[in-house]
Amino acid sequence: MGRGLDAVRGGESPLGEQDALLENAFEAVRDEAFDEAVSELLAETEDAIGQRFSDESPATAGERERIASAHLAPTQFAAEQYLERLNETLAGQDVESLTEEQLDELMDRVEPELSEVSPAGEQFIGSLIKKARSAVSFVAKAAKTVGKAAGGLLTAGLKGLLKLVRPLLKRVLSFAIGRLPAPLRAPAQLLAKKLFGEAETVAEAEAFEAASEGESFAISPAVSHDTEALTESFDAALAEALVSGDGGSESETAFASESESESEAEQGSTELETLAEARGRLIDSLANARSADEVTPAVEQFIPALLGALRIGINLVGRPRVVGFLAKFLGKLIGKWVGPQLSGPLSTAIVDTGLRLISLEQMEPELESEAVPTMLAGTIEDTVRQLAETSEYELEDESLMKAATARAFDRSVGANFPPTLLRSGVQRGAQLGGRFVTRKARSVGPYRRYSRSPEVEVTAAIADGIDTFGGVSLGASLRAVGLTLPVRVRIHVYQATIGTSLRRIAAIERTRNGVRLSSSQLHPLTPKAAGLLLKDPGMGVAVPAAFLQSRARVAAGQRFYWLEPLDQMALPVAGSGASGGRIAQGGRAGAASQGWVVVDTRSSRVIVGLFFAESETQAIAAAIREGRAEAVLLPALTKAYDGLARRFAHRTGRLRIRAELEQSETTARLPRVLDRIAPAAISGFTVALRRWLLPAFATWSRDASAEFARASADPRNGVTVTATIRSVPGLDLIRQAAAGSLSAASLGALSSGSAFRATPTVTILAKAGRRQP
Repeated sequence: MGRGLDAVRGGESPLGEQDALLENAFEAVRDEAFDEAVSELLAETEDAIGQRFSDESPATAGERERIASAHLAPTQFAAEQYLERLNETLAGQDVESLTEEQLDELMDRVEPELSEVSPAGEQFIGSLIKKARSAVSFVAKAAKTVGKAAGGLLTAGLKGLLKLVRPLLKRVLSFAIGRLPAPLRAPAQLLAKKLFGEAETVAEAEAFEAASEGESFAISPAVSHDTEALTESFDAALAEALVSGDGGSESETAFASESESESEAEQGSTELETLAEARGRLIDSLANARSADEVTPAVEQFIPALLGALRIGINLVGRPRVVGFLAKFLGKLIGKWVGPQLSGPLSTAIVDTGLRLISLEQMEPELESEAVPTMLAGTIEDTVRQLAETSEYELEDESLMKAATARAFDRSVGANFPPTLLRSGVQRGAQLGGRFVTRKARSVGPYRRYSRSPEVEVTAAIADGIDTFGGVSLGASLRAVGLTLPVRVRIHVYQATIGTSLRRIAAIERTRNGVRLSSSQLHPLTPKAAGLLLKDPGMGVAVPAAFLQSRARVAAGQRFYWLEPLDQMALPVAGSGASGGRIAQGGRAGAASQGWVVVDTRSSRVIVGLFFAESETQAIAAAIREGRAEAVLLPALTKAYDGLARRFAHRTGRLRIRAELEQSETTARLPRVLDRIAPAAISGFTVALRRWLLPAFATWSRDASAEFARASADPRNGVTVTATIRSVPGLDLIRQAAAGSLSAASLGALSSGSAFRATPTVTILAKAGRRQP
């Protein structure tokens, strides 16, 4: 990176300035809509495979790859063609001398060819166009700072973007068929090392810690690589390409070269396939076993495959004593339920309390015929996974290990066995009377569905009190799809296993039920959500905050729910791609109202973004046109900020801090920096922020509400109100807190709010679409 930047500057530049430029490039091209577009493209590709090829066994990977490749080919061609034409159009242009409007006009001349591109492909290309515009805009602005070689930076950056598209789509293909390239995080790790001076190992990055029921435990991702990690890696490589100016940055080369060798890619992609094959053998062995003695060898062959897919399986790998004990323990207990004389009664109980309830619309014969061995295999898998999550010291002490194994087995039995066969102390969700049924057990991406779907009424108070992914409230999510609270719903509950993604659950459930279910309608079933919705906190699962940030990253064993409205019609949830060769830009249809705060201690500036979903936007706009702006717009702004501020304490990612740390300027993201700041300091800041914002909101609602109404008329979905607060007092102390150098007196000033006494200036704008600062 440094070689290209020094050439632009004409000499040596401080390390901090290089890192600041790289960070700014990364921030400029990061876009939540792009993450969603990649996820939607993946979901559509998985659907295309499912419609053409129902067999999901590892043996069919080659045929599924062919279908996926054919589906993605038009999108790849259109994307590469657009970027080539954009590069030709901008070649030789003096971009740093152009105004923003002139630059937009120049780029508007280039349009993609979308005649054969799928809807999700259109959405992807639309977000790619936006990313290309962000890259061009960054170079134009950076050129005024770093010198006059903007043309070289721009050419290298656009060529880098073009070079990255093909490996990105190749990974989408790999994800769609259940093959995951092992070195996916390399570019992001390179960027982290440059920006943060550290290099996370895979184990450190993927073994998350959390507290549940007073215990500390590690938990494994459902899949080791997700679309969010993929897009972050993509953006890291693009950022370095923009900054290096030589088209050969380390990150760009790493990202592009990871898929060059088919043998290397395949070598690192078989964990889920190996597990699927081992799970199938386990199901067959359990079905054919006549005694407990025949179960132990089957469990012994299954455990290594499961540990190979678990990112935290290292806790058990290399512990043959533990693995041997576990196989014998499970063999003895599971063996009580094998053989024709025992499996018959168990099968009857399973079918009566599970399959006939879960498969009324479309009975699956293979589910009923394999009901008993599949349930027993699921119990074994859950037990081993939970034991792998156990603390190291428990595995080293024989008594603690036995207790942990028995505890894990009880939990697994409580989730998988029919309630009628369980003693009261083991039952989970006893009043619901159901159990978790494994779907697609022999595939690379199985999941569990709870056999009963209770009907409940969800009030506004309940919905607004539950958080879903990214700190968005459940109430906001329901209102975004046009539902009015209270609403009567049927609750469908799911559980992730190794290989599960929310896209996959939504696609299969949609096919089975004939309803338009999107992954955005699946929410995390935390103990709080389970308590409020099901009156049973034990049905929920506590997971680390890392698995509550995005639907792209979920944990093995994590549970989710879908609320199917019974007395209202929800609006269809779609991506931002449009038909007819046009690409809609802005907020995604069905996107929930949400907000963000970005604190930039370097420029003493705070940016607050409040996005209002389309349904809420139109209601506010109608009130403005009726002359009731202060009565409707001001309360909406106040409520939106207060809801946002309440989530700061939960470290949900709604608050980001950009701070100068050590020798370089970096973007401090959760949990790297914010967790270093005392909650009391954040509390004092949020109180001051409200004191600055609300009077500005009142003035703006009274004098400039027409700006919101004009933005609401735009075809893009929703409106974002952005408040930029300049000359903010106290941010130097927040920077010190982030760096860990805050004195006791300064902490007191932050906590009491005395550090924020001065009054900054506030500028407010309203623009169509969702615009995350």
